Amino acid sequence: MSSSSEKPSSRRSLFQLLTELPHLLGQLVRAEIELLRREVLHRLKGTGIGLALVVLAVSLLSIFLTLLVVVGILALSLVLPAWLAVLILAGVVLLAALILFAVGAKLLSGTTAPLPERTLANVREDIARIRGDRAGGKEE
Repeated sequence: MSSSSEKPSSRRSLFQLLTELPHLLGQLVRAEIELLRREVLHRLKGTGIGLALVVLAVSLLSIFLTLLVVVGILALSLVLPAWLAVLILAGVVLLAALILFAVGAKLLSGTTAPLPERTLANVREDIARIRGDRAGGKEE
């Protein structure tokens, strides 16, 4: 037998909704923080693996270039004194390093930080909804 004071579970009073609001906001904040954590970890994981492979490739390339310099020194030492052959190739290597450094520095100066854009967009949308903006802050 049901009494007339019982309400359907789908209809809650304003007081019940207001008392649940802090809990719901807390859940929202925790969910956004978890999304942020996952997005940053995903980006950092790919960046870390890529960076490790690039470092390994650069190390192998360094060994290769060192061997080429030794070959060049041995070849030049057939026609010039050994000290002059070493000095010439040292200058060539220094010039190449300076050019590569300048190009790399220019490329790095144009990069931006890997921001978690999806999470930031979700947070902006949540803030807009909490404020009561129409359509989650989107202009119509």
